[in-house]
Amino acid sequence: MNEQINFNIQPEILSFMRKSSGMSEEEVAKKLKLSKSKYLSIESGDEKISQNHLVHLADIYKRPLIAFYSIDNTKPSELPHDYRLNRDKKISSEVFLAKRKALYLAEELREISGRKTILPNVNTNVSAIALTEKIRPLLKIDLELLKEVIERKEETALSYYKSLIEEVFFIPILEHPLKSNGVRAFSVFNDICVIVLNESDSNEVRLFSLMHEFCHLLKKQDGICTIDIEKDRSNQPEEKFCDEFAACLLVPEQQLRNAIQGLQITSLKQLTDISQIFGISKLVTLIRLRELNIINSNQYKSLKSKLESVKSRGFGRRNWEQTYIKRTSRLVLNHLLDSFRKGELTYTSLSTITGIKDKYLQKFI
Repeated sequence: MNEQINFNIQPEILSFMRKSSGMSEEEVAKKLKLSKSKYLSIESGDEKISQNHLVHLADIYKRPLIAFYSIDNTKPSELPHDYRLNRDKKISSEVFLAKRKALYLAEELREISGRKTILPNVNTNVSAIALTEKIRPLLKIDLELLKEVIERKEETALSYYKSLIEEVFFIPILEHPLKSNGVRAFSVFNDICVIVLNESDSNEVRLFSLMHEFCHLLKKQDGICTIDIEKDRSNQPEEKFCDEFAACLLVPEQQLRNAIQGLQITSLKQLTDISQIFGISKLVTLIRLRELNIINSNQYKSLKSKLESVKSRGFGRRNWEQTYIKRTSRLVLNHLLDSFRKGELTYTSLSTITGIKDKYLQKFI
């Protein structure tokens, strides 16, 4: 019978691992199937940790075993910086994991490309509408082209805007299953800025989240938020501003009025047709119509009631090739593949950095 091997791990490393993963002592103890007191004895260094429990911890924290001996715990906490909407909510460990992955991929992109994110030097202390007027020409948004590609089902509005932001500003946009109470997306302001969207959301919700977080970066700040665009945010001006920016950029007033052509919007069919022109959700369209006084309060309430009575549908079967691209970002993946083809990156390194399973990675190269 093999004797169980036990290890001495520095208490500050175990504490750092847990806190930087967003987990409580109770959660970790439960995952290890230990009592809280037993786990606390291990984390404090009073007891050694078994080999099985150490391997399990590495899996829980999604870190290699070597990290328990070599991690630099002098680095600042990996907690998202902006807690404005999460003071009373639990941020899941998936959010912390997603941020670690995003920072890792961003650093790899910086080293391979030698480039940094280039944000425009614009005054953001203006109205949201004024800011969109400065940004729209830089993005070179072509709403007619967008309408055509959506109608031909060549791509979604989300993929169209993601490609613009990545190409123009060199900002990788990742998608990840955040599995958190209300966290729709977050952004990190750094040499290589990065935006992470919740892949569990619909394309339309992710699109609004994308522009909301893009606004945070334009203001040169991190962001982590729920996108509840009907909530009163009088005490959260930054969030309200980013919501307004997203709505104005995605649905310009004049283009919206042109699409309506003076019609009375009374049915969900009309609302759906309009939202599809811009690739946004029906709820965002409805709120925009009300904000611009195109519909009145009674019309808004009536349409909203009809909208809430419609059950949302699932997303269908997952396309894992596309999922891996989105989780790595097209921008990062393209640079990594280019580096591999030039012989500057080994296949093993490419696989390790991307985390893409071999059978799918083979298809990309």
